[in-house]
Amino acid sequence: TNSIISKSELDKINERKILFIRLVNECFDETGKQLDNDSTKLVFYKDNLAIFPKDLSSGEKQLLIILLTVLLERGQEYVLMLDEPEISLHISWQYKLIDMILKLNPNVQIILTTHSPMIFSDGWGDKAIHMEDITTNTRK
Repeated sequence: TNSIISKSELDKINERKILFIRLVNECFDETGKQLDNDSTKLVFYKDNLAIFPKDLSSGEKQLLIILLTVLLERGQEYVLMLDEPEISLHISWQYKLIDMILKLNPNVQIILTTHSPMIFSDGWGDKAIHMEDITTNTRK
């Protein structure tokens, strides 16, 4: 079937793509890597050398997977469940992870488990639920 995308839908897709690239490039700025926004493939450049996702650090891959997952939901309402997303993430990325996710999709509900206080330190502390507050001790 032929599906026609309206100009406004195409503009929304492009806006999300530009935002995704900006967020990733801000995070990777310290390492000098920049996502090529003209390529049809996911490729980074550092000092004019191509760097492919398989060659990124584990934290860079983790961040990319999270943000790509959010991007692919196209702004729709959905629940994003993350188990210890801070693993391998630079501490500055942990600090802004929730904000980046919500910038890419303000309609997402995030449920996550974490051991990192940095995940909630940017104004999200009042949204955190501590496990000891919801578990019960059945031992006597």
